[in-house]
Amino acid sequence: MLVEDSVPFRKLLRSLIEESGAAEVVSEVGSVAAAHFLLHVNPVEALVLDLHLWDGDGCAVLTEVKRTHPACVVMVLTGSSTPEHREHCLRLGADHFFDKTRDLARIPEVLAGLGQLPSELAMPPVPMSLPLPEYGEAAPVSFDARSHS
Repeated sequence: MLVEDSVPFRKLLRSLIEESGAAEVVSEVGSVAAAHFLLHVNPVEALVLDLHLWDGDGCAVLTEVKRTHPACVVMVLTGSSTPEHREHCLRLGADHFFDKTRDLARIPEVLAGLGQLPSELAMPPVPMSLPLPEYGEAAPVSFDARSHS
């Protein structure tokens, strides 16, 4: 799974991974919220995760995936690599920490080294609609603003 908010960079990552033959990318999102949703619906074996996303910090995704699926290999990717960022992400459970400006070639190497077939890294498509629970008939509700002053 790719989690990257820059569409052009996400396409570059997809090409890099798939053209190397390391894996087939079948799931990609551009936000923390979408990553949380998809990871709960369909867990993955490997995750390439941007550290800074438009709607939040990739560390929230990292923490959640390592809590719920500790075997998932997480590769954190950032354009603002500092020793502090690296230490923090590794402490949270990241398996790898890569700088976007110099470490991209390492991503396919890591995926190839997992010893898994591309289909094992692939995530099945998310259903178009999810079943909703049945709650029965709703009771009428009334609200009187005077009683809540």
